[in-house]
Amino acid sequence: MAGTPHSSDARDTAGGRGQQIWTRWAIALAIAAFVLWQVVSCYGLSGAEPPPVTPYAVSKDLAQEMRQRVMEAKSTPGPFAITLTDQELTSYVVTWLQSGPGTFPARDMQIEFGEGYAEIWITFIDIAPSDIPVYVRASVRAVDGHAVLDISQATGASIQIPGAMRELVAQVLTETLADLELGLRFERATIEPGRLILEGQITGAVPDLP
Repeated sequence: MAGTPHSSDARDTAGGRGQQIWTRWAIALAIAAFVLWQVVSCYGLSGAEPPPVTPYAVSKDLAQEMRQRVMEAKSTPGPFAITLTDQELTSYVVTWLQSGPGTFPARDMQIEFGEGYAEIWITFIDIAPSDIPVYVRASVRAVDGHAVLDISQATGASIQIPGAMRELVAQVLTETLADLELGLRFERATIEPGRLILEGQITGAVPDLP
């Protein structure tokens, strides 16, 4: 009879899966930005600058606090409500990427929550002759138990990403969330200034966060 996996093995598996999931949608953003960078280089186009951002310091303590709170919420089947601040989520994602294998080709990531929307800033490096700053503004809604993202604005290299490409990125992001929703049924996602509130039902075993 096979033995029960050690907790460290489970964390390694979750971390590897998480790194693959994050890389999948980040690559989609990078490709979109790279295409726009090529257009700018060839035709000299210019576009609207993304809104300014005031970065806050990444904290491993905040990242760990968020992870622990999520782990506690998922430990009991039934309804759940989890509140994540934008500083916690930024710290968690950045810490996660820095702990993965190799060097993730991005820097200066920031997530901020407003009234009904989330904003993401990230600068991709080493995929083009110059750095590619990307900005995304999106909302989150629950549809049939799943979290769905709608992107209302996206820029790469200060050029507006066209609607078809925004839909592609939104689809990748939504599929990524679905990969992370094992054992969860989302019923409501509320974005308020500084925080995201997720509500729903825990319906089965939920994998550990990486």
